[in-house]
Amino acid sequence: MTTGTISTLGVGSGLDLQSILEQLRDVDEQTVRLKEADVTALDAQVEEFTVVKNKLLDMKSQALTLSLSSTFLARSATSSDDSVATVTVAEGATVQSKSLEVVRMAQKSIFQSSTGMAAATSVLTGVDATVGYKLGDTTISIEVPAGTTLQGLADLINNDLNNPGLSASVIDNGSDENSFYLTFEANETGEDYRISNISNLVMTEVQGNGTSLNAEIKVGGVTYQRQDNSINDVISGVTLDLQAIGTSTVRVTANHEEVTTLIQDMVAAYNDVVQDVKQNLAYDEETGEFGVLAGTTLRDLTYTLQNMMTSTVEVGTDNSITSLFDIGLAFERDGSISIDEVQLANALAATPDDVRDFFVGDTTEDIEGFADILNDRLRSLTGGTGIIEAEKTAAQEKIYDLELSIEAETERLNKRYDVLTRQFVQLDQYMSQMTSMSNYLKGQFDSFSAATAKK
Repeated sequence: MTTGTISTLGVGSGLDLQSILEQLRDVDEQTVRLKEADVTALDAQVEEFTVVKNKLLDMKSQALTLSLSSTFLARSATSSDDSVATVTVAEGATVQSKSLEVVRMAQKSIFQSSTGMAAATSVLTGVDATVGYKLGDTTISIEVPAGTTLQGLADLINNDLNNPGLSASVIDNGSDENSFYLTFEANETGEDYRISNISNLVMTEVQGNGTSLNAEIKVGGVTYQRQDNSINDVISGVTLDLQAIGTSTVRVTANHEEVTTLIQDMVAAYNDVVQDVKQNLAYDEETGEFGVLAGTTLRDLTYTLQNMMTSTVEVGTDNSITSLFDIGLAFERDGSISIDEVQLANALAATPDDVRDFFVGDTTEDIEGFADILNDRLRSLTGGTGIIEAEKTAAQEKIYDLELSIEAETERLNKRYDVLTRQFVQLDQYMSQMTSMSNYLKGQFDSFSAATAKK
């Protein structure tokens, strides 16, 4: 903030009145500058409150996911021979191992005309006729006009609005001059889509003749038949996609990858917020000041979080996991924490249910899991009535009050220095007049002295 400049101020007096005004105002504005510095510091504090809150919310997100039973239902499934069958598995499927034998693959019913014709455009009939067939339990009849060609009949069948799922086509097997054949193929595999009762056409069954069209498998020695090669109702929660006849072993195992990642991310989020708070509390020897969080209630946040992470939960009488220490938690000298990956992996492999119960708890026994405890406490910290929002609101109110004070003080100084500027202008004018009068009188005295000396 500066005083308006009058370029001629001081000309009359010979004094640097403009500089004097600016120096006076600079002294008076020290209070305003201190308040502006306070506003800057409070703005930085408000911003840091938001940063800390977001870091805590990240940690809370990991805890929330770990509090869900479904998080611990992830499964992996493998087939010992993917060339025989591939497998997929749903969450929560029973951990198990099953022998699998693919005895027969599901097939589509296929017929081909018994004799070939010279071209796809060869005429089938010179009179109106009717062609019929049966697909599964559905019987279809097609009216065929005189002059219909081989391709024309295929088109009539395919375009029939009542077609239950049969595709007709004309193929050229390249065998001789009569190499064009009409084929019928079911759109789906299995006995439910077997083609039969073809009338007014001489056709040969080329796939499915004398054998079932259904897939046949043995799981654990028990025989099953299904309509297609994707089977999801034999091993609970597992879909078998048959590839070829042969044997394989299907294994369903617990997949701990997501749980491991969530625990590691929770630890990383904890370290992130603790290190950030520590950095913004520390004393800076270069500036001689403490961090922006010093003097706020967030100075105790690190200890609050440490207490959260050491919470104990006991589900049942023989649960081997009662705290994070049991899965490898360790505190480092700098205040951060770590998880021993080997110890965590061993706990998940040996006692996965105990790990789950520790994080999730037991609703039937009204026992709150560690992840729920952590999630609830972090919700309290980051919620609208939590300490972060309270500190943020208090800082924003201080900023508002300071800005009002700065505005009022600036307005007062502007008015004061407007008056001073006018007074300095008047002073300059007065001193200019006095200087002119002094110069005039000096000239008169000098003239009088010179005249007297000549006599």
